[in-house]
Amino acid sequence: MIVNGWRIYFIKRLFGQQRRDLQVEVRKLKNTLPTEAYRTHSTVKLYRAIMVAIKEKIPLDPFASHFALTGALKHYGKVKKMGLPDRYRLFFRAIQTKEYKAIFVLWLGYPRKQGDKNDCYKVFTKIVERGDFPNSLDALILDSQED
Repeated sequence: MIVNGWRIYFIKRLFGQQRRDLQVEVRKLKNTLPTEAYRTHSTVKLYRAIMVAIKEKIPLDPFASHFALTGALKHYGKVKKMGLPDRYRLFFRAIQTKEYKAIFVLWLGYPRKQGDKNDCYKVFTKIVERGDFPNSLDALILDSQED
């Protein structure tokens, strides 16, 4: 998928799996719920908000200050609010070279609860520190899938 000149990828083993799981759940709900109940179901609304963030919000300017993280996470961005439920964060990395612009959607973090050992920022920091995400553009592409 290309939006605003940005090629969008999903890290297979983290967000890619989360996205597939959500898609399966949303399909099940669509087949079992009446239309209005389906449209207002929290899982459907979460999936819709994630896809709007990926297709519309992030590609406008993935380096915008409202996406910026600091410290050990300074090379990464996050979507906060913008349609997502309050305690969810969508983490990504944007890389721009002269020849290539890529956004890698990495992980959907939940819950955001400051001070909690399972706080999504703490968990994401551990994922980054473990080296779960490659640093180079080529390695990230190999570890990803396109839509």
